[in-house]
Amino acid sequence: MFELIRAKIDEYGKKYQLDLVYIIKNEFWVYFRLAISLLCGFAISITFARMAPKEIFGQYNFILAILAMVSLVSLPGFVNAIIRSVARGRDGNYREAVKIRFLWSLLGIPALLGAGAYYYYYDIQIIGICLMIASIFPPFIWAPNIWESLLIGKRRFDLTARYGSIHSIASAASMVGVLLLSADHLVPIVVVYLTINSLLSCIFYWRSLRYIENNQKDSECRGYGYFLTTANIISTLADNIDKILLGILMGAAPLAVYSIAKTIPDGIRTVLKPVWSPFMPKFTQDEIEMREVHAKTKAFILPLIIVTFIGAVLYWFFIDDAVLFFFSTKYADSIPYVKMLLLMILASIPGTLWGTFAIAKRRRKTIFLRSHVFSLMRLLIVSGFVYKWGIMGAVWALNLNMVLHALLTWAGLRWEKLSPQR
Repeated sequence: MFELIRAKIDEYGKKYQLDLVYIIKNEFWVYFRLAISLLCGFAISITFARMAPKEIFGQYNFILAILAMVSLVSLPGFVNAIIRSVARGRDGNYREAVKIRFLWSLLGIPALLGAGAYYYYYDIQIIGICLMIASIFPPFIWAPNIWESLLIGKRRFDLTARYGSIHSIASAASMVGVLLLSADHLVPIVVVYLTINSLLSCIFYWRSLRYIENNQKDSECRGYGYFLTTANIISTLADNIDKILLGILMGAAPLAVYSIAKTIPDGIRTVLKPVWSPFMPKFTQDEIEMREVHAKTKAFILPLIIVTFIGAVLYWFFIDDAVLFFFSTKYADSIPYVKMLLLMILASIPGTLWGTFAIAKRRRKTIFLRSHVFSLMRLLIVSGFVYKWGIMGAVWALNLNMVLHALLTWAGLRWEKLSPQR
């Protein structure tokens, strides 16, 4: 039976010139891990929404946004740089990248202490206390959290799925537990979040070391990691500026409403994004250009459009019931925003494929356009829209930015004329 199925898959793969066995096998593991991650993430969000006051949930999201901004000191660009190097058979950069990230992460300590001191003395004391506590964790939560890059580069999606699932389940169980015991107190919630994630990052990094097969180094890895980090700076600021501004301008409760409004759309977008993950090592190793990718996937465009249309219709008509069912009537005012974010979901589909290809092929001009230029535009758009129109402005900024992201990525690839990187 299985041999017959495999034969049919091989037949279709040859017909459309695609390695369908590779794609299906690795997509299974990607989505297995993703399903666990999403279920755990929703469990945390639902518990927060039903157990904690809006102010606590809003303050928690505000702190996470600050942590995300400070995490830039850990050089996040090395995540994709290591995937590329390992996929090309050079494992020697892995340990070096972790050491570099550890040393740079030390800068997060004074940054969080300073931010915490400011909030403690001049604004909200509880946020200041949490930020000062968080200053203990940067080197341990960010530096080793690159273990997945090694395994993706080696196409061990089975291991990323197992380790990632364990991480999600352990983190969710800890967060749900602390919320059930102390949903009205922010400090234990933040401490548990930071402790469990630091511990798991260190454990999985230690386990990943057994899969290093050689000490060969890619001379371009370090420079490429720094380059991608510069691309992440404005991008990370733009990713979190909406939460920061809403928290400052409107307070914790409106920020909680906005966070709930993004939960389901972000979850759907997260489901769609890993579709292209198994292709990244293939793009890196194979001599293939974007026009060939489009040609090979042409037969799947119409079914994809039909499925997307059906999904969009179902989303529009049933999303309000889903919000009330999961998050209770306490967050009913988030429903209009959830519906409007359908455009963001749809626009993310083509941009993700083109972006994966650009990073794998080291298309620097495209990366510069979709990261540096676009991120600056997005930062300005989000800041202006939120300042002018509050939550509604943040929602429309998300929609507009996702459309711009897809268009700029496509324009970047056309700019480089789909030629091999020199």
